[in-house]
Parts: sequence; C-alpha cells; structure tokens
Amino acid sequence: MTTPAARRRGLLATVPVIGLVVALAGCSAPGSGGPVGQVDQPEITKKVAASDIDGDTTLTMWADVAEKPLMEKLVPAYEKAYPDVDVRITYKSFDDLIATVVNAANSANAPDLFQGNIGYAVDGALVKGDLVRPLDDVADVYGWSTGTGASTLGPARWNDDGTAFGSGTLYGMSVISEVQGIYYDEQKLDELGLEPPTSIDDLEQDLATAKAAGEQPIMLGNSDQYAATHVFSDIAATKQDPSSIAAWIGGKSGSTFATKGNEEAAQTMRDWAEKGYFGSGYDGLSNEDAIARFADGKGVFFVGGSWNGASLDSDSFGFAPLTSGGVGATASPWHISTKSEHQEAAIAFLGMMHSPEVGQWILDTGRLPVVTDGVSSQDRLQEQTLTALKDTIAAGTQVGYYDWSTTDMLTAMGGALQEVMAGRTTPSGFTDTVQRTWAKAHD
Repeated sequence: MTTPAARRRGLLATVPVIGLVVALAGCSAPGSGGPVGQVDQPEITKKVAASDIDGDTTLTMWADVAEKPLMEKLVPAYEKAYPDVDVRITYKSFDDLIATVVNAANSANAPDLFQGNIGYAVDGALVKGDLVRPLDDVADVYGWSTGTGASTLGPARWNDDGTAFGSGTLYGMSVISEVQGIYYDEQKLDELGLEPPTSIDDLEQDLATAKAAGEQPIMLGNSDQYAATHVFSDIAATKQDPSSIAAWIGGKSGSTFATKGNEEAAQTMRDWAEKGYFGSGYDGLSNEDAIARFADGKGVFFVGGSWNGASLDSDSFGFAPLTSGGVGATASPWHISTKSEHQEAAIAFLGMMHSPEVGQWILDTGRLPVVTDGVSSQDRLQEQTLTALKDTIAAGTQVGYYDWSTTDMLTAMGGALQEVMAGRTTPSGFTDTVQRTWAKAHD
C-alpha cells in the first residue's frame, strides 16, 4: 500500500502545468497530422519480440519517484528479455512530473515513455496536442481489453477533441489501482460487540453505538479538503448508479451532480457531523495526522483509500468496502510519445507491466495492481484490501475521483462540503455549487 502522500497524486489536478499554453501553441488537433517531430505509428498486429527490436536501442522514460521500487525489479527483467534495449529512467516527484511532463512531451527531446495524470490538466492536454500514441491496437494484441484489468482502461480513453474521458480512443494504461472503504480497529469492535460493517446502514448503526460508548466513531482529518470527499463518495456510490458518477467525472454532456443521491449523501455527511461522529476540529487536522492518530488507537473507524493501509498494523486493523464493491480508481497512466522512434520497445515495456507477474510485484512493493489474476498476499490487511479491489472491479464501481472532473474541482467541492457539514449551506446548495463549477468547465 502506498504512503499517505500517494493519494494526493490522484488529486492534484490543480497543480499548474508550467508553460502549458506556450507548449501547446504549436500543436495540432487530434487526427490533423500531429505536432512537428511526430513519427509514423504503424499498427501493432502481434506482440513485440526481442527480434523485432532493430539494433541497440535506448528507451527513455519519465516516471514518478514512487515507481522506483517497482522499476528496480521490472527494468532488469525487461532488459533480460529484450537484451538490445537499454532503459534510462528520469525520476521526478509527482508535483514536478505533472507540472513539466506536457512541455517535455512537446519538446524535441520527448521521452519515449512517460506517466501523465488522469484529468484535463495533463492527460487532456497530451491528447489535445497529439503528443501521445493511441493504444487501441496494443490493447487488442496484448489482451488488455479482457480480464481483471479491462475496466480500468476507461479513464485513459478520450473523445476525439480531448474534452471528455471515460470512453473513446485509448491513449494510456495504468498499472496501479486504488480502492476506498472503511478501516476498523478490531479491538474496539470486539469491546463494543460489533462486527465489521458491510454497508452504509451497518456503519451508521455502529457509529451510534461507538458514540454512546464514549468513543470517537470516525477519525477524520480534512484540512486539505479531500478526506471528507472520500467519505462522501463512498456514501454517494450507494445512492445512485455508479456509472452515472463515472459519466459526470468524465465530462459526459448532459451529466449533472445535482442528483437526489448526491443530496442524500450530503445530508448524511451533515447529520454525521452534527452528531459528532467525526469528532471536533477535523477541518484543522491533516489526513496524515488523522491516520497516525487512528493507528495509535484513537477512533473506531477511518474511511479512506488503500494508500492509508501502510500506516496501520495488519494484526490490529481490518478493511472492508461499503458498497457492493468499493469506490476506486486507477493511478497515473503510462503513455507512449508520438515522437518516439522506439515505439516497439515502449510497447513491449507496457506489455510486460500489464501482466499477472508484475501485478504480484506491485502488490509486493506495497500497492494494488490493475491486473489481479493470480495475485495474492500473505499480509492479512493487504489481502482484505486486494479482495475489496477485485470486488470493486467486478461491480463496476471503480468510478474514479470527483476532482478529475475539472482542474479546480478539488477546491470547489472540498470547500462546499465543509460548508454543508458545518450547517452553513444546504445539501442542494452544495450540489448546485459543484455542478456550476463543472458546467463552467464543460460549457
């Protein structure tokens, strides 16, 4: 499982992309011939073999530094399978990566293979600028469109003009998954005579029991304005068809956030806050501090994502989804540059990453893979989280994160949710505020 900071990698759509307007000024619209320097992209009809690599090749990559533990295993295995390829990786902090990768992809020295970030600020700009290779042919040849990882491709699919994602042409591929749900302190549940909750209704009853016993029901740290949106999204996914949430996040025309289900979820958040289920002072507490307090035995439950598990003792804490699967998403996709002269080598690397063997390596390095066939863990908490992920993928509730919907949604939604939890606005006022932000970006 990732460190607490890893979740922010999925949320930082608001980080500015340096020089983005300048970088894309010379780029053409998708399908119009591409930017200067774009090379021919022949359709792939079979898996790339070592013999298909023509002479000594240097494959350049840009990656989030969080990928380093995986790359230390994957790169030697790849170079052994493809002995004519020398992989050279530039690691960057996540903030630096997403602030500079669009410009790098548009430069004369674009890396062959690199990570982007789901949403409009990075992946949308890459697609609009014709800077990343379509991958539908690769997905067909390597079988990405079937098996446990198939449904995880959605966030990397874009329409022709790069204004909506979730369906259309495939431009990237993620290898890391995340799932949200409820962490619980097993000793406290035993003392309270409770079983791990398997639904929002179960949880609500348990919260009342915990509060009556003098315990803080949910440990929450919301100073960064995103932790409460996790709780909200878990509730909201039980109130409506998850596919409608994914459509709204992806920018589908005619979608709306002002639904009965979202209002009910907002009302639940307000009720729980008023009843003291989140304790006091949660808007002044960071998520990192909250998970640390929970790990120290404060609070009965913690609602959050799989990245929080690294902070918890697997012998003392458990994890369960609160929907038929659990709300989840994928992490930063990998892309092949349209300027790369080594596309076969890049495709072979992606093909190796999207495999059960590497899925196990990903789990062994503490994260969740998108390919879960045959993957398992000896760590009890991690295995519970992996099971929740598998259920999430099967249930189709890996809908993504609300802040992917616009570059400013994290701030707009996080602030509005704070207002409704404090009783300063109504649930309908909250949903209207969020929808106006969405409409402004998509009109």
